[in-house]
Formats: sequence, C-alpha cells, structure tokens
Amino acid sequence: MFVAGCALSISAQATLGQNVGSVAGDLVLMHAVAHTIDTRPGYAMHRITLPSGTLVREYVAPGGQVFGVAWEGPTLPDLKTVLGTAFDQYVAANATRRATPLAVSNSDLVIFSSGHLRAFAGRAYLPLAVPADVDPGVIQ
Repeated sequence: MFVAGCALSISAQATLGQNVGSVAGDLVLMHAVAHTIDTRPGYAMHRITLPSGTLVREYVAPGGQVFGVAWEGPTLPDLKTVLGTAFDQYVAANATRRATPLAVSNSDLVIFSSGHLRAFAGRAYLPLAVPADVDPGVIQ
C-alpha cells in the first residue's frame, strides 16, 4: 500500500503544463508547510511555502492547466518537479551560462532564473498557454 501511495504521489506532480489537480503532488514532493490559493481575474495562483522559506507560486488557467510558475527564497525548489518537461531546457541553458542570470525565451517556453546563496528567484511560463486576458507579467 505504501509503495502504491508513493507511486501515485510521484506521478501526480503539478508541473508547468500539467493539470491543477496535481498540485497536491507538489505539496507532498516539496514537503510544503503552507498552501494558499488566490483567485484572480483569468487565473488562480497557488502559493506553496517550503520548509526552507522558499515560496513557489503556480499559476493556473480557468481550464485547469498550470501555465506559469515562479519561485523566490533562500533555496531553490526542486526545479525538476516545478518545471517538468521544461527542466531539460533549463539544464541545457544553465550549462552555457557564464555568471549571468539564466534566460530562455522562445515561442514555447520562457524561463528567467537568478540568484546566489540564500537569495534565489525565477519564473517560467508557457507563452501559448497563458490565458488571452492575462499579462505574462503577473508571473513573478
């Protein structure tokens, strides 16, 4: 039973591009200590506080898709969980970075990430998934 529960938790992670119903998986995988939901015109924002004090925000379209994520705090969140399939592009861009903030920007994915010890921040979103009435600038 425990193994089945773990398998369900792992497959139920809310990541960029995934369904809102899987946010509960993020809470477990990232050992969240707090979770709040703010409903805004055109989207909902889930705030997840990690034990380190890092705050992860997941932006969800009315249809239920996570179209953006952002993070800030003293440690990086589990970016593989947060970014999902976009994580590989993040790793590739990070490999070529030379002590500057990381930036990936194309028609499918936008990622900005910067920081140093005890002060990290970043955001990522899927431009084609952002609701028409929502400015991508809200993802921060």
